[in-house]
Amino acid sequence: MIYVTFKAANEFLRYFIVENIFFLYNHAMKIKTLIHTALVAEAKPIIGFFALTCKSRIPFNIYANDDIVLIVSGIGEKKTKEALSLAFTLFKPCVAINIGIAGCSNKNIKIGSLFCATHKNLSIPYASLTSYKNGVNCGENVDSCLVDEEGEAFLDSVPACVKRYIFKVVSDHLDISIPTKAQVNSLIQKTLPLWSVYAR
Repeated sequence: MIYVTFKAANEFLRYFIVENIFFLYNHAMKIKTLIHTALVAEAKPIIGFFALTCKSRIPFNIYANDDIVLIVSGIGEKKTKEALSLAFTLFKPCVAINIGIAGCSNKNIKIGSLFCATHKNLSIPYASLTSYKNGVNCGENVDSCLVDEEGEAFLDSVPACVKRYIFKVVSDHLDISIPTKAQVNSLIQKTLPLWSVYAR
């Protein structure tokens, strides 16, 4: 099912193809890994780590090298589905990774802890994840360990033939504190050596 609007799809595809015709011709079918983030602050350390260059800013930020493409969707289910629908129209990766921050219902778990929400047999510990369309209110009962707004939409949007990973970094304990852009950047930066091996 395509979740992106016809107008947005046309605008994006026209701009991207015209500006990146040589990149698409040489690399579109060679891309091995798609990385998805909701926030630019989550994406910045990844861009530097993999030496990605900007390919588009309309309507989604897209960065790539010869093997990896990164798309920044914005927050929420709708934007995630739109961004990934377009990404899988352009690229045919064999691996897709969602990486980002998440709230944690267990206050004993330290801020900055990294978890995988899709696999229990990795070196990275597993934690359950629930996606809420409008976030979670302070004090609201949560059954899962982790909470975000994009994880389930990511899983719904990735084709079954693509290996999927969701990695989440604990940024808060579902309280009123909101991490700054610099804090988000730092949280992702510190975990890159742990999860980046799955992007190669």
